Amino acid sequence: MQKVRSVVLWLFILCSQFPALAQESTMLKNAVTLKFFGLSGHIRQVRNPSLFPNRLDDNGIFVLNLGGIVGYERFVWRDRLSIRVEQGLYADCAAEFAGFTHLGWRGVIWQSGRHSVNGGFGPTLVYRQDWNKMQDYEDDGYFSRSGGWQYKFYWYGGEFEYNYMLKQNTELSVNMVPGLPELISVGVGIRKHF
Repeated sequence: MQKVRSVVLWLFILCSQFPALAQESTMLKNAVTLKFFGLSGHIRQVRNPSLFPNRLDDNGIFVLNLGGIVGYERFVWRDRLSIRVEQGLYADCAAEFAGFTHLGWRGVIWQSGRHSVNGGFGPTLVYRQDWNKMQDYEDDGYFSRSGGWQYKFYWYGGEFEYNYMLKQNTELSVNMVPGLPELISVGVGIRKHF
């Protein structure tokens, strides 16, 4: 037993002499994001634009999707690489309840002064109330169905995010989510480091 204590003590002493490989203690390691989720642009022709009550044009190319996104980010390498989890809840193009859940990597693509552009990717689950209950809806089979819901799982979901530093540790944040092959969505909000 004495031998084991000696080995443990020596290992502790040796390990405490090496600098930690983690981030510097002065660097903030977390961020939270709150965004207004709002505008979608369809990439291809919309089958039933009449189903979109919040469309901004007759063809349903641009649609308001009122809702929000909350996200938590943990930096794993300096302030350049992080893991982010996001939850979005909103009224979709047909003004039905919808949402997404995302977990993925984020990295800084470009940074200069107060400006930065980040990119990220990772698995994303998108879900909405089943549109098949709507009279004029034609199901194209893109979403899977379960109960009163439609859903789609993407291994490759991601986003681009522009951040402008308003003050120390607080940024104006604008994201663009390419929901390919259907649409592109935009959200605006605040990103706070802590």
